[in-house]
Amino acid sequence: MGVAAAELRINAERAQQLLVETPFARAWGYRVDSLAPGSARVRLPFKEEFVRPGGTLQGACAMGAADVAFWIALMTVVGEETLALTIHMSTSFLRGARGDLVCDAVVLRAGRRIAFGEARTFDGSGELVAHHSLTYIREERR
Repeated sequence: MGVAAAELRINAERAQQLLVETPFARAWGYRVDSLAPGSARVRLPFKEEFVRPGGTLQGACAMGAADVAFWIALMTVVGEETLALTIHMSTSFLRGARGDLVCDAVVLRAGRRIAFGEARTFDGSGELVAHHSLTYIREERR
């Protein structure tokens, strides 16, 4: 199935519920801001524990937000799929980040087994701080 799906295959309420039910996502505090077919916006609220020496957020914050946002974006196209896994992720850090992070992810292609996408992470001031390319593998259907 491609990204041109006319309807959401998962809604924001259910996506947020999945994040709350997933231990790592619950611990980080991710929030679903919005969904559209093939895209998702996820927020990572600021926590003091995320700050690295120098006063900026550690890079894992942007990478985690991208991974979660793409996972949710993929489910808007293919439906609930908790076993989709990241097999490749490339991140370019553009500047240090402060405050909440907001990540917009889009599905470029969702094949039967492999999905490709990209994401952009912005900091609390709205500045672009990272660009991500992602590849996921989907659970094999029998």
